[in-house]
Amino acid sequence: METKNDPSILNGDLVAMPGIVYEYTEITGYVDARGADTRTAFPKLATVGGSVDARGADTRTAFPKLATVGGSVYTRGADTRTAFPKLQTVGGYVDASGADTRTAFPKLKKQNDETASSTCQKNIFRANLKLGYYCVDGILARLVNRRGRVARVIICGKTETSYVVEDGAGNYSHGSTLQEARKGLLYKISSRDTTPFKKWTQTTVVSLGEAIQAYRAITGACELGTKHFCEGLETPPEKLSIAEAIKLTKGQYGADAFAKFFRE
Repeated sequence: METKNDPSILNGDLVAMPGIVYEYTEITGYVDARGADTRTAFPKLATVGGSVDARGADTRTAFPKLATVGGSVYTRGADTRTAFPKLQTVGGYVDASGADTRTAFPKLKKQNDETASSTCQKNIFRANLKLGYYCVDGILARLVNRRGRVARVIICGKTETSYVVEDGAGNYSHGSTLQEARKGLLYKISSRDTTPFKKWTQTTVVSLGEAIQAYRAITGACELGTKHFCEGLETPPEKLSIAEAIKLTKGQYGADAFAKFFRE
């Protein structure tokens, strides 16, 4: 679904038809180009949020500006000699079995799943934002207003206004009130990288939010389980030492791994 505000963005999926030239620069869903004459079908397309399926198509010069694909690229059996000269990021995998790929992907970089997924989500978020929608954590909502890291939205299918807050590190949290959304942000995790916590000792005093981030990164504990545990505490502390965190979490999922991390 394109809009009058920006007809260069297609918010959804596209099934390409023979003989048609598509002038979109962004498509937030997937592109099905199977069986179509796609030699000059997408002259301006730079970003696809989903996957690109060009199996069996004539794709010799089909995607001259395509740089980012959030999903996978399927080109099995296609003529892909010069099809993807700008492609750098693929969130899924490339299936080019049986294709002429000698010069098809000259700039494609190997990227880990986390980085590719992040790139895809950012592109989809920006595309939806241009259309007046706020889409995070798989929840599509109409944007009412946005100030700094707080947005007021109406989730599609509902009538009441709710809130979304972000922490600047790619984490978002929804809530019926601003306080609820901010509280939920405590349980989000940006990365499983435990490097920042290696300098901590059992006497290190941190905020509850920092302790939660460390616990989830080290143990792999899920958001729901961690939230349920913290809300079950009589008086959740605002700050605590790592030794106190180890004592509090004894017997919980991953507690032994958490304690061992700081013993070593």
